Amino acid sequence: MSNFWVRTIWGTVYATVVILALMQGFLAQWTLVWVISTFCIKELLALKKIDSAFNLTFGWVLNTLILLIHPGIPEALGLVHVQDYFTMPMIGQTMLLLVVYFAIQLFRKGITLFEETGTMVFALVYISVPSLLFLQTSGYQAGHPYNWQLPMLVFILTWSSDTFAYLTGRAFGKIKLYEALSPKKTIEGFIGGTVLTAVVAAVLGNFWNYGIWQGALLGAMVCVAGTAGDLFESALKRQADIKDSGRFIPGHGGALDRFDAFLFVSVVVYSWSLFK
Repeated sequence: MSNFWVRTIWGTVYATVVILALMQGFLAQWTLVWVISTFCIKELLALKKIDSAFNLTFGWVLNTLILLIHPGIPEALGLVHVQDYFTMPMIGQTMLLLVVYFAIQLFRKGITLFEETGTMVFALVYISVPSLLFLQTSGYQAGHPYNWQLPMLVFILTWSSDTFAYLTGRAFGKIKLYEALSPKKTIEGFIGGTVLTAVVAAVLGNFWNYGIWQGALLGAMVCVAGTAGDLFESALKRQADIKDSGRFIPGHGGALDRFDAFLFVSVVVYSWSLFK
């Protein structure tokens, strides 16, 4: 089977899983994000060559604790009576485990501990925190129902930006955007992706009642953030001298390859949602 059909088939499967999960509700959204972030953590630690069982275990547990900080967790688990006593203890437990990790690394690595501990903190900031903010876009918590539109918008606009930038770049692209990191990206593709993604967001804004102009602004911001996320991950791979971050989806590379833009876009959409 050609690579085109492998990418098409598995891309369709991936998009279907994402859409169905987001339509199901908060627990499905949380599970989806946990799977994505867990694989991203694994690939980043492997990329930095510190993917020992010790580091992977701490990385995965810390990532899980950060995602459990979400205020919707007590509501989803039927623990509304502890709503006011949940978020801060979860933050406390996360920090406690991080301190334990630092202390163990001090005795394991001595003065060279910062290479691994620094990478761990970077992984949590780069992957886990944006994943938590993506969960927050649903607005779900006690007294507030789950809303699938903004989480879905993160993926729709990320896919639109990537697709339109590729198509317009292929048709009109001449000037390289950042050849050292991504030889195929062009300024024309970036502009085309930004304009067309803004149009998609504006149309959805008209139907989903968040405003045409606000939607257009969001679409443009998403394209900028998505492109930055893509280039950022490319820089990580260049530094490690690898082509793909892993094998997460056949024909699509690793989890970081697939969700690099998602991480940056989630931060932008969450921040935009605070002021819309």
